[in-house]
Amino acid sequence: MAEVFDFIVVGAGASGCVIASRLAQSPARSSVLLVEAGGPNEDAAHLTGAERYEVAFREGSPLNWAYKTEPQWNGQQIDYSRGKGLGGSTAINFCGWVVGSSEDYDEWARLVGDESFGWENAQRCLRQIENFHNDVPAAFQGRIVPNSDDHGMGGAVDLSYQDEWLSTTHDVFKAAEEVGFGINPDVNNGSPIGMGIGTACIYKGVRVTSASAYLSGAPANLTIATDAMVQRVLSEDNAAVGVQLASGPRYRARKEVIISGGAINSPQLLLLSGVGPEEELRRHGIPRVLDLSQVGRNLQDHCFSTAGIVIKKGSDRMLKQSPSPMGWFRLPAVLDSEEFQALPLQTQTYLRRPLVPSWEMATHTPFFGDIEVADDEEVFSAICLAMNPQSRGTVTLKSADPKEAPVIDPEFLTHPFDRRTAIEGMREMLRFFQAPVWKQKTVRTVSWPRDDSDSAIWATQDAFSSGLRSSWHMSGTVRMGHNAQEACVDSSFKIIGMQNLRVADMSVCPLIPKYVLDYMNMINSKRPSQPKANKASNHTQSTAYVIGEIAADKIMAEHGLDQAWPAGQMKRSTL
Repeated sequence: MAEVFDFIVVGAGASGCVIASRLAQSPARSSVLLVEAGGPNEDAAHLTGAERYEVAFREGSPLNWAYKTEPQWNGQQIDYSRGKGLGGSTAINFCGWVVGSSEDYDEWARLVGDESFGWENAQRCLRQIENFHNDVPAAFQGRIVPNSDDHGMGGAVDLSYQDEWLSTTHDVFKAAEEVGFGINPDVNNGSPIGMGIGTACIYKGVRVTSASAYLSGAPANLTIATDAMVQRVLSEDNAAVGVQLASGPRYRARKEVIISGGAINSPQLLLLSGVGPEEELRRHGIPRVLDLSQVGRNLQDHCFSTAGIVIKKGSDRMLKQSPSPMGWFRLPAVLDSEEFQALPLQTQTYLRRPLVPSWEMATHTPFFGDIEVADDEEVFSAICLAMNPQSRGTVTLKSADPKEAPVIDPEFLTHPFDRRTAIEGMREMLRFFQAPVWKQKTVRTVSWPRDDSDSAIWATQDAFSSGLRSSWHMSGTVRMGHNAQEACVDSSFKIIGMQNLRVADMSVCPLIPKYVLDYMNMINSKRPSQPKANKASNHTQSTAYVIGEIAADKIMAEHGLDQAWPAGQMKRSTL
């Protein structure tokens, strides 16, 4: 007989850990099962950020699903790593914590008609999540000046600026001033424009994951099952009633099943469960539960390319971890381009807003470690990320076997606007490398196009398209919206057309696929005009935590979980 819980949460990443913890610790003390396909990650729990990265990206790592994309430009199959085990991708990412533009959240709220997703509530959630340590090193306090009032104190996730910054960070800020980029004293206050530096979820040398932050000391009514891959969500009469593991066992949910597998695995599990485009379900012999056309569509991600310079080495000793300066910038050349003018008016309106960046630059990146340099030289590199991409990709099934990786095609830079952004962003980054502070110490360039022309920046050997990578910011594949023609979940994270099933993770971020714009324009003509949003100016870790908090709030309110149950009713279950 299947064991029964009030709620079953599938996936122990940022969103899933928050939801499971919040539901279990509510006054009602509901019984919660958190199911994770990967392991407990206990061996890696106390590694530093750098050490964890080395373990996670080693071939055959138990921490990484190690996905690859379908071939992109020049046939590259791009790394699409996703975290596996407790903590999900918070256990293998670069630990960066940036919250993006307040405009993103406000636009999300306008798009779905729910102020829960606006900046005011998102910032409240962030303050609940964060335990901010205002520990900028003294040598940089004139440039980086965060206001503690804009950040959370006492939350579950420790955030710090780390103890030691490379001396070339001074040069980064100097170069930004010399080329007119400007300095942002706090990129995490909702206004990201300018060169700055974000916090990291590392404190006193130890990485903070969603598991260490939210599952430590779990209450007795929270059961955590690891190495437990879910094969499908069980349903009866168009309602989710539980899950079946690939290993055979079944677990029932009295109230709801919440999927938090992320932008790749959540659509995969929905499809395996018979929820998705009917033609795809038929192709793999999966019985249809709900024909939902947008499942696995609308994949959005930030792609980037790299460049660098070999410079005369400074006096820094080797540091295992140092924060990466990063900045977000607007590009008049993009906003004045033919590619921009061809976008729908609603998209143009959004992209013209003053806090919406066109591109991002992050420095001190690790992508030229194989370059040979003299003893008195070092490589200084940076990456150029294209913000607000209009290209849309897909996540589909390779087979009905849950153990087989899905087919992932982000379709990077297939939209002309994205190529224009990539070219102009790279041109600006190369201009940054030619600031006087760098010129005086530059020995040679690394991976630069042969000249400043569009064609050279885009398509030569050392060009944007040939060095293409993913920033692992996948989102949008179970998109939030108003109805099944445009979306998969409503603003309460509920699957549209099915009961007792929600999805709450980065897959729900609302995106506008180019092939439904006409439909969206039509339905918006029947209600007040709303500019269209791309949740696309941010790194995704902080957003995933915010989604978990908002989802937990909505679930608790709907089920009245702020009411205590009779003492002694809940018991700890073991699997």
